[in-house]
Amino acid sequence: MSINTHQLCRRAMLLFLGVLLAPLWAQGQQPGADRAEMEALKAELKRIELRLQELESRQSSPAAPAAVPESATAPAPEPAPLQAVPSSGAEAVKEAADRGMDTMDAGMGGETISLPHIPELKIRGFGDIRGFVANQNMAVLANSPGSPTPATQGGNATFALGLMDLFVTSQITEKFSYLTEIGFEADPASNGVGVDLERAQISYMQSDKFSFSAGRTHAMLGYYNSAFHHGTWFQTTIDRPRIFEFEDSGGPLPIHNIGVSAMGKLPGNKVQLHWFGEVGNGKQTYSLQSTVTPANVLADHTGKSTNIGFYLTPRTENNLRAGFNWYQASLVPQIGQMPGYGTPAFPFPNAASYYKQNIFIAHAIYITPTFEFMAEDAEIRDRARGANQPLYTSGGYAQISRAFGSMRPYFRYQWLNPNFRDPNNAWVGRWVGPSPGVRWDINTFVALKTEFSHFDWKNFSADQSGTQTLPVQHKSLDQLGLQLTYTF
Repeated sequence: MSINTHQLCRRAMLLFLGVLLAPLWAQGQQPGADRAEMEALKAELKRIELRLQELESRQSSPAAPAAVPESATAPAPEPAPLQAVPSSGAEAVKEAADRGMDTMDAGMGGETISLPHIPELKIRGFGDIRGFVANQNMAVLANSPGSPTPATQGGNATFALGLMDLFVTSQITEKFSYLTEIGFEADPASNGVGVDLERAQISYMQSDKFSFSAGRTHAMLGYYNSAFHHGTWFQTTIDRPRIFEFEDSGGPLPIHNIGVSAMGKLPGNKVQLHWFGEVGNGKQTYSLQSTVTPANVLADHTGKSTNIGFYLTPRTENNLRAGFNWYQASLVPQIGQMPGYGTPAFPFPNAASYYKQNIFIAHAIYITPTFEFMAEDAEIRDRARGANQPLYTSGGYAQISRAFGSMRPYFRYQWLNPNFRDPNNAWVGRWVGPSPGVRWDINTFVALKTEFSHFDWKNFSADQSGTQTLPVQHKSLDQLGLQLTYTF
């Protein structure tokens, strides 16, 4: 209200109270209770007048406001319905702000796109810088130590950029949420940096008894793949176990999946059963771009991959869990001549090119804030159509660590035995060896890891029946690594 309005209200109030008090004033000569009542009314009138003066002083300003027209005091009209033609420019930004909406491309010459207001969007980042020195040329150490050293790539020591990972989450509603993970990764083959969409999934969580996700996800294979994802800051060691390496680094497992998944929990008196299931495109093995796994748009075969499993946790001890899962898919290994886009000439029913893959993974985990024990084993069985004997690949690891303040020494022993006759394997030879190390948490956001790795590598030949025979190559691989990892 303005000062003039307050003055009018005060005068009207005083006049009204004066009319009421006039008869009592006329009887002012009457003694007793009537006189006491009149004095009380006069005191109340004085109190009201002082209160009105206080309100006026709060509303006052240095400059007297302009007179308010009568139309300003009229009730505001109902807002008009939204127009079919969107606004643009600065007005569009104002309209969006008034309606609680976000705007895109407003004020830039484009039309306004109104989006529902997102209550919360979080962006976290993870990255690392590392250095290695080894007794083997770095160009062939990760894949085939028996290969000759490339003429264009030499050296047994290097600094390297690790993965810079952006982790974006949004709680859309109470039950719907969205997650995306974007990785900026250096390629050792080209020394360039590429951008990968690692995950992009929308999830619906009814309760801890049932949830559902769709999009590009990390396959729920064992424990490691669903616990540590792409951020090296999460994991105790420098690298993932070789059996859980990503597809574009030669890993044998279908780490990513395009499809849908569901999971839930069945509570019990002493043990809780957690279940999960996935359906997706599976590992892409025959494509215009064979390094893209899984198929993001066009699957290389009609059959879909499935993954079902469970894990158990004691009702009173959530740090302990043990589980198992079974994954199956159809695979078509790469061939020399790729089909033309839009006219895929898949080699079905070529028995030598079509494989049925089954993967079985078991894990046992016990983790507390100071102690960590993890053990997993994966068995991969690929059977070619028409073949009687499947091709087996196995791998796993066991890891233990103990925190002493900010220092956490650890020890990992791992193994990987890929079948050298299986065209679905990128690695060759048998890898076995320990990796002791220490992680130092400098602060909440930065950690330094020092790790020594030793591998015994063997590559086998085969007789006429395809049976593995005595090793033809044997090398010992030693590597010392440092990694500075951080979150922001």
